[in-house]
Amino acid sequence: NMKFLFIPVASGVIVKNNKILIGLRAEGDSGAGMWEFPGGKIELNESSESAIKRELREELDIDATVNQKIMKYSHRFKNTIYEISFFEINKFTGSIKKNVHDDLQWIELASLKKYRFISGDLLLIDRILANPTLLNGLTIN
Repeated sequence: NMKFLFIPVASGVIVKNNKILIGLRAEGDSGAGMWEFPGGKIELNESSESAIKRELREELDIDATVNQKIMKYSHRFKNTIYEISFFEINKFTGSIKKNVHDDLQWIELASLKKYRFISGDLLLIDRILANPTLLNGLTIN
């Protein structure tokens, strides 16, 4: 009888100048050396919207305007179920800093598959590659 840990998470897909921001998880983190959309755990009594704003302030030092929730799904990793809410961000103030990531890159939508992402982000990547209009901030040529 396996017990699962249930963790709600909020992640931000930050879009600017037709590029998407991705972060490299730091050595010592779980998933070190893999890429992710920035974000983190939603705290008790916190909405997913305020969680993503707080996480982006902590991780990137920016004040983000939440544009829309793109999707939400549950992802099982080992004995944990992450319920991930993905938000599109295409407005923020402040300049992005590497507070927690080993690297940050602005990449084209088409390049997403060239990076090794944490497993929880893969379904979202497949969805937006299949349907880029899910992201309001992208101009598709």
